[in-house]
Parts: sequence; C-alpha cells; structure tokens
Amino acid sequence: MVQILRTFDQQHRRQTLTQVCRRSGIPLATCHRMLREMSRLGLVAQQQDGQFTIGHLVWELGMLSPVQRGLRQVAAPFMQDLLAATRQIVNLFVLDTDRALLVERISGSAVGDPFAVPGDRLPLHTSAAGKIFLAHGALGEDPLRVLALTPETRRSIAHPSRLQEELDLVGQRGWATTAEEQVDGAWGLAVPVFGFNGEVLAALGIVTVSPLEDPNRVVPALKVTSAAISRAMVGQQMREN
Repeated sequence: MVQILRTFDQQHRRQTLTQVCRRSGIPLATCHRMLREMSRLGLVAQQQDGQFTIGHLVWELGMLSPVQRGLRQVAAPFMQDLLAATRQIVNLFVLDTDRALLVERISGSAVGDPFAVPGDRLPLHTSAAGKIFLAHGALGEDPLRVLALTPETRRSIAHPSRLQEELDLVGQRGWATTAEEQVDGAWGLAVPVFGFNGEVLAALGIVTVSPLEDPNRVVPALKVTSAAISRAMVGQQMREN
C-alpha cells in the first residue's frame, strides 16, 4: 500500500488506475484490488471520473505525528506575524524522506490560487525549503549522488555541480531561494528552523508571484520568525525530555 501511496505527489494528485500501476510497478489486477481495499479504508478516494486521489485518512494520520502537530501549533502564531510583515504566502516544511512536505500554509485573501497546499511533497532540489534541508545534510554528506535531479521547469537546476554551488551558497548565507524552478510564476525564499541539538526541524519560507528585487530586505523578518519558532520548539523539547 505504501508503494501505491508514494505514486501521489504534487504533479500526480489525481491518477487513473493505469497511471498508478505504471508508477508503482504493481501488476494491474493486484493494483486494482489494492486500490479497492485502500478506498474502503480511506487511504485513497475514487472520484466521479474514476481517477484516484489521496484519501482523508492519510492526512488525518499525518497530522497526528508529534513533530508535525507540535511544530504547527507552535509556529502558527509566528507565521501570522510574518504574513503581516511581508504580505506574502508563508509556508512551513518538514523533511519527508527525499521530499519537502508542506505542513502549514498561511496567506491573505488576495494571493490567488495556491502553488502548493498542505500535504504536498516538493522535490528538494527545486524548492527553497528543499535546498535548506540539502545544505544542512538532510540526505548525508553527498546528497546529490542519491537524489534524482529531474527538472520541473526550464529554470530548474538539474546539474549536480551547479546545484552544489547553490547549496554551498545557501550554507554560507543561511537562506535559500528559488526562481520559477518548481513552477512557473513562483519565487521562493526559505530559512531553517532549528531544534534542541542544532538539527534542522523545518524550513520556513515565503512564496511570491514576482521576483524579489532585494531578498535581503525580507530575510531579517524570516530569520527573526525562524528564531522565535526555534526557541519555542527547543523549550517544548526540553519540557518533554
């Protein structure tokens, strides 16, 4: 079942039976039987057009994760302050295997349709949050050897040496950007959120629909918010331990 669930991502939110079979590598008859059972359990949902989507149970269970639940509760008020300061979409990501999982999104009423919604898993190399995780060793000391650098747009950085240069820069300055690398018409900026032992718990970022003329004007607000969330999370971790 996990093999089937992993076929769903931001680019494949709705899939036909054939697509699920092809992407999972599971034979048609077996895949069909498993999808029926998963639909009964609420792990997937079959829409009126016959296509399958992720079911409500997956989201409900994911939100019960202690890290995600605690992080979202702690971060939400600070994210509201960041929204007021920047007037941009504010996102919070955690690392999910080899993807950046969006766990919280806060925006105003005039930002248009979202580029990503909570529950979406973005490639690490094309998202600002993902670059934060990579630059801080999320996949080990040599992540580019195991990461599939599939381009999402014409501006995606898909060459290992070029991406390594970008990650080195992220490590030096403490923040990451993307420029229409994940989806056309979207620019991102992200900073890390740290835990008790200095580990990166999450990535806090904003998304804009036009290029930031000077990221350095926004970075301080992001870093102040990130530091506040980090302090709150460290305090929570210390109380729990």
